[in-house]
Amino acid sequence: MRESCYASMVMSERAASSPVNPSVTQPAAADVAALLTRHGYRVTGPRRVVVAAVLKQHRPFTAEQMVAAVHARDPDIGRATVYRTLELLASVDVLKRVLRSDGRPAYISGEPGHRHHLVCSDCGSTVAFSACPVADLVRDLSRDTRFRIDGHLLEVFGICPGCQHAGHEPGAAAAGIDTLSQ
Repeated sequence: MRESCYASMVMSERAASSPVNPSVTQPAAADVAALLTRHGYRVTGPRRVVVAAVLKQHRPFTAEQMVAAVHARDPDIGRATVYRTLELLASVDVLKRVLRSDGRPAYISGEPGHRHHLVCSDCGSTVAFSACPVADLVRDLSRDTRFRIDGHLLEVFGICPGCQHAGHEPGAAAAGIDTLSQ
């Protein structure tokens, strides 16, 4: 389990104007390419297209949404290439897998490092945070159960300030969560 933590905020376009968002930390495409190369992976043209599409996202996205975004850019890139690249990016910590408020899996990009997420149940905006409130629990569970704990996930769901201000009800814009930011 990684002990180092990086703080990052990833907000939807609606929440980006909020004063809570002092900086959005997103790796550069060149940094991702260098990271892949350091891990022994080839940085092919199709992978570059997928990485560029991934880094444009500022909210959680599904693999199918990424397939659609990549196909809009280059219809010759296959579904399998997109899925493999997403898994590869997750394996080198550029992407994190998160559960959305509806329970479906999604990805979110950001600087590598240990992080957890606040997810708006209405618009899908996400705030990554590096404080790890379960570190003591993980240590105690490992001691009490003799499990070798390899990691954990934490997503906290609620309504972001923008949706609260707009008077949105939870889930009112669930269809909006399925759209990718361009």
